[in-house]
Amino acid sequence: MVLEKLKQVPDPTYVHAGPLTDFVASLFTGAGMPEDEARLCAEVLVDADMNGIDTHGVCYNLDLHYLTGLLNGYINPAPNIKVTYETPGTAVIDADRGMGMIASVQAMELAIDKASKTGGMASVAVKNSSHYGAAGYYARQALSHDMIGFSMSSGGGRVIIPLNGRWPWMGTNPMAFAAPADKEPPFVIDMASSMTSYGKVSIAQAFGVDIPEGWAQDANGKPVTDISKRSEAIGQPPLGGDYDHGAHKGMGIAMMADVLGAVLPGETLSGMLLDNPKGGRFCHYFQATCIDGFRPAAEFKADMDDMLRTLREQESAPGAPDIQYPGHPDAIYFQKRTETGIPLPRHTVNYFKQMADQLNVEWTIDG
Repeated sequence: MVLEKLKQVPDPTYVHAGPLTDFVASLFTGAGMPEDEARLCAEVLVDADMNGIDTHGVCYNLDLHYLTGLLNGYINPAPNIKVTYETPGTAVIDADRGMGMIASVQAMELAIDKASKTGGMASVAVKNSSHYGAAGYYARQALSHDMIGFSMSSGGGRVIIPLNGRWPWMGTNPMAFAAPADKEPPFVIDMASSMTSYGKVSIAQAFGVDIPEGWAQDANGKPVTDISKRSEAIGQPPLGGDYDHGAHKGMGIAMMADVLGAVLPGETLSGMLLDNPKGGRFCHYFQATCIDGFRPAAEFKADMDDMLRTLREQESAPGAPDIQYPGHPDAIYFQKRTETGIPLPRHTVNYFKQMADQLNVEWTIDG
């Protein structure tokens, strides 16, 4: 399987979460960010790596989004983040073109606070932002409060090619939903609205691994599977690939993110923005649901345990691995990488050394 190949990092350097967070935070500080905000952003990225979400960790996105954006002026290193509209159960936050993680953490914290005060649900939208990393981080913020978390992001570069369209029009527009359990790992679904995260294509290119149909498409509507021809790819089809396999559903999920993250707070959609060679503009949506507003949270979590455990105990198909649910593999990765550290590919280590020299940051992460 291609996905398994992308988890086999060649010639890795293993670095534990603490030292890696410290180093990445120092790079952000070197690029002009305040220390507390730099550390928050580093923590969000390293958390993705710890949960096995390598596409949204430190290995590809500092070059693709964050350090590049900070240094070319597209991302504001010291934003003035503020609430521009608010009711007891809703709010809109202007991220002032800052790192997406800063306003997003604040937005989910605000949604959680509002939901706890009303005993029900609260939603916060963020506009004028940048890439916020893994959507699941923000959904999981709600779990320790006995709440259900939900997040979507809209925008960025045009990647998804609309059903029956020729050219990409919207971002990968991810969504995440998290529900707590008691003894079992929580249920956490974190997914793009395209066939796969475009970050997986970057990993495949770095490792020299060919990709399946549906991961990339050229201007003639033909799939690109030979990774050496990635430059011919212009984007990805929606989740499902084509109509017969449910692409209208993937496109619908992507448009949900546009409605909640962009249209609702008054942001402009990716497909309606002029191309920007420096980076993409993003906006986000966050929702917290207080479980105690429906029934006691302890009862809910016990029933979640029953559901998740019963699902995992179902018989696997002949020759297939054990049944897992979204969030379960993440917990396994977290435990494993707590022991071994996070595997950094050689090209990432080389890039980190280059940026440490450029930003006059001390090199502290040799494995």
